[in-house]
Amino acid sequence: MISNRCAYSIALAALVACAGGTMRVAEDDESDPGPVALAPSPEASANDTMATPAPEPSAAPVAPPREQAAPPQGYAPYGTAGTVEIHRLGQWTRTGVSESRRLVIRDANAWAEFWSELGVGERPEVDFSRDLVIAVAAGQRPTGGHEIAVGQVAQNSGALTISVVETTPGPNCMTTASLTQPVDVVVVPSVNAKSWSFVERREVRGCR
Repeated sequence: MISNRCAYSIALAALVACAGGTMRVAEDDESDPGPVALAPSPEASANDTMATPAPEPSAAPVAPPREQAAPPQGYAPYGTAGTVEIHRLGQWTRTGVSESRRLVIRDANAWAEFWSELGVGERPEVDFSRDLVIAVAAGQRPTGGHEIAVGQVAQNSGALTISVVETTPGPNCMTTASLTQPVDVVVVPSVNAKSWSFVERREVRGCR
């Protein structure tokens, strides 16, 4: 009987001792891997520099166009094409020039000789260093009413084209019965003239 109590007391003491401790079961937690060692950041070396984009080249400033000096009044620049200004010295119907003429006068001596033949008064002064004279004569005509004129002078790279217009009276025009010698004389800028030609045109004046 006593031995059974001792055995019971020993079993109860062991049970109490076991109840006083805690049992812990290790569980695998896959969601918490624990601390992870990170690789250290590489240190920048002296040779490793950040690439800086090169600045875009600025556009070179555009120089404003240079102003060209305008040629003197009435003068066309050499090497271009166009008409030149005409300054008329005189237009006559009775002169001393009895034959047809187409003249380009470029010096004072030739000018003096022609003016003496023309016989219409005092000779005008002409600056042949920059101008030339164009004289056209129709020749002798049996009546009045005939005219001749320099209509236009065009130049192209030193070549002059001179338009000449001869006008005759129509059948119904009243005219004088005396002889006439129409002449027209003009001055134009020389524009470095190297050659020239005359273009003829004839017109009939209508009269009622």
